[in-house]
Amino acid sequence: MKYIWLIASIALGAAGQVLMKWGIESLKTGDASAAIGAKLLTAWPVVAGLASYGLSSVFWLLALRRFPLSTAYPMVSLSYILVMVLSFYLFQETISIQKWAGAVVICAGVLLIARS
Repeated sequence: MKYIWLIASIALGAAGQVLMKWGIESLKTGDASAAIGAKLLTAWPVVAGLASYGLSSVFWLLALRRFPLSTAYPMVSLSYILVMVLSFYLFQETISIQKWAGAVVICAGVLLIARS
């Protein structure tokens, strides 16, 4: 059960990032900064992203009750990889060989930490 809290925290954090990106991209680039600020507060993807972050924090607290911080915190780096992959599929962002290599290094590091 403790892994569910950790995985939920990571997944919701990544979802929050993707939703906020989607929300900001939906705004017109010619808008004045004050108008953008007002629209951000009403853009549902941004609001959903912030809510996702909030819920992620709740799951993070539950995970911290069951994991040492020195083990749990490095696991959050898996969200970087999740966001990278989602960005590729949802926003057609390119992923270079260097980014993939970095993702492999992150996964290897998380695996080493998880096994110790």
